[in-house]
Parts: sequence; structure tokens; C-alpha cells
Amino acid sequence: MRGRRLDILTISLLAFLAMPAATGRADERYDCEKLKGEPSIRACTSLIEAGSNSAPVMAIAYLNRGLEYFGMGYYDQAISDYSASISLDPRNANVYNNRGNAYHAKRDYDRAIADFDQAIVLSPGLTLAYNNRAVAYAGKGDLDRAIEDYSQAIALDPAYAGAYGNRGNVFFKKGEYDRALVDFDQAIVINPKSALFYRSRAKAYQELRLYDRAIADYRRSLELRPSETAEAGLKVAQVLLKEQSKPEPRIEMSFRRMPNTDLSGPLLDAQSIGDLASCESACAGNGSCRAYSFNMWNAMCFLKGDPTLRLMEPSTMSGLKDDTYPPPISDATVAMIRFRHKLFPGDPFRQSSQDRFEDCEASCRDSDSCVAFSFIKTELACRMFDNAGEYSNDEQADSGAKRQTVN
Repeated sequence: MRGRRLDILTISLLAFLAMPAATGRADERYDCEKLKGEPSIRACTSLIEAGSNSAPVMAIAYLNRGLEYFGMGYYDQAISDYSASISLDPRNANVYNNRGNAYHAKRDYDRAIADFDQAIVLSPGLTLAYNNRAVAYAGKGDLDRAIEDYSQAIALDPAYAGAYGNRGNVFFKKGEYDRALVDFDQAIVINPKSALFYRSRAKAYQELRLYDRAIADYRRSLELRPSETAEAGLKVAQVLLKEQSKPEPRIEMSFRRMPNTDLSGPLLDAQSIGDLASCESACAGNGSCRAYSFNMWNAMCFLKGDPTLRLMEPSTMSGLKDDTYPPPISDATVAMIRFRHKLFPGDPFRQSSQDRFEDCEASCRDSDSCVAFSFIKTELACRMFDNAGEYSNDEQADSGAKRQTVN
């Protein structure tokens, strides 16, 4: 993400529960539930210290006081009160959810997740608990688990704009900007008055170099709510749009391309770059660069000095500047690497029926033209490729490829 990240949406707090009929002064019970801040805390404390109230009244008094402590940033006091409420009423999923919020605020992600787990056990349809657990997983860096929980929250409540926005943030962190845009679009459809959603979408547009759209979203975000972050983003997008409109200098340089090949040699630079042409341009503009290797599966460009060896690598296209002598081909053993539950795209140069993955692998190994293969389990089909695009997830397929490594 080039050093940038989006703020995670604030974890939503549950509304106060209604107080059941029980002993205790009616005005204190009302103040505990309805007032905010210190007045509520005093009323709840009075109910707790009276010693004459029923367990349900005490449980909710602890819960309400915990909510106020949480809102004031006193997370340890909030956790203590939520725990007391749980001891009096251990079946209340909402209290576990709120205590999980307090642990999350302290960045104690494991305890937060444990509380959200329990809330979900007690109330499997508690949408907020899935959303909040996802926020905790994202805090731990477990982005795939976070996406799973946000998706579950959305399945339970398709109108949950916050879950779409949060999931979009995680896709953004993973560099999956197109998927982030889809989620931000949906969040805005559900809640078109959220300045945060427009700002988040603007950042995704900016990463995709769609600066005019980013500028429009930053401006809409500022109309809805003034923000220094949006102001700064708008200025950056305007500068980038201006730079984008300048004609780029043309660098005339020809390369000898070598598919399915990696080059061993001194590494000058490694860049995350969008396409092969950009990688060639980067090498052409570097006076020390004699060759490049572009990993098509990961969109990584490696600029190199004089190459010393050619290696078989189906994920990579390499190129030599027109005055660079081709290095020798490696005599290293060609190994077959396996990718379980992966499928290579495109049209194979050969397809045949095979009963087993191992038979398909052997056919590719014995073929001089084959650099990668996919075995379709449901069809018992073996597809062989002389060029391999980036594989995708597919439970019904297993794949493999040839590779050499430097001895």
C-alpha cells in the first residue's frame, strides 16, 4: 500500500438495554439508563451500592456504567463493569460484545476476539459481533479472517453499510483496489451521506490513478464533513492529475524478450510495477541496467546488471538490452513445483484425459514445450501450457510448473 492505510471505522456500540422492573429508586434507574457521562455513572453507582436490587437490575446497571466508562476512554473500568455484568447474567451476548470492544480499544486483540466468539455462540445472528471481530482480526493483521467475518455480517444484514466500508478498507490494505471500490460503491449506495465512505473511495481511485474521480470524491467528502485528511488527499490528487497530463518522455530502446525465463545476476532495483512495458521502460531509463526480469504473477520488476545465467521460471518474462550478450542456460535440475487448489488461465497448447494428477504432472515433465499444467479433478482433464498466466483459486483443480533454481 506504499505506506498508506485507511482508518478502521469506529466499532459500533450497542444501544442500552431496557431496565426491567425491580427494586431501586425509579429516578436512579432512569438516570442510569438515559443520562450520559458522570450523571449516569453516579446513578448507576448508587444502584450498585444500594445492595437491595435484584441481579437483573444490577447486571444492567453494571452494563450501563461500563458503556459510559467506555465512552469516556476509561477502558479498564469498562472491562471491570462488563465482567461484573457477565457474572450476574452470563447469557447476555451484548455484554460480551461490548467487553470485546473495550479489549479492542486496548489493542488486546486476542481477548477481544474471545469475547466476540462468545457473543456469537450466544447469539449467532448478532451482526455487530461479526463486524467487531473482523475489526480485531484486521488489527492483528489476519486480513483474510477479517474479510470472512465482514462477509458474514453482510450476509446477515445486506444493508450494513459499515461492514461494506470496513471490508473495502481490508481489500485496500491488501492492494486489491478494484474489490475495495466495489465495497465502497455499495457502502455509498446504502449511506450516501457518509463523508468517510467517499474519502475511502477517493483513496482507492487515487491508487488506481483515476485522479479525476478521486478529486470528485474528496470534494464530496468535504461537502459532507470538513476534514484535514480529505483536504490533504484532494491536494495530492490534484497534483498527481496535473503530473499525469504531462507527456512522458519517450525512451527508444529495444529488448530481446525471453519468456518463461529468469536471469541470475547483480540486482540493481526491485519495483512493484503494473505491466511488462513499464518494467522495460524502467530498465531503459537506468544506465546501469543491462537486463530485467518481470514476475507476471506478482507484478514485480527486477532490474539487473550483466546477467550471468538463464533459468527456467514460468512466472517470469525477462529481457536483455539489444547490446547485451545472452548468458548461458543453467544446467540446474528442472524441478516440478505443485500448487494445490490452483488453476492456470488461458488456452492450453495441449489437453488430454488423465486419471491422476501425478500422470498429468509426468506428461508435462516429459514435454519440452510444457512449462506449467493444471489437472481438473472433476473432468479428469490435463491441460498443458507453454506460457503460464497467474493462477487463481479453484478447489476442483491442482496445478504445477517447472522451475530451476541457482545451485
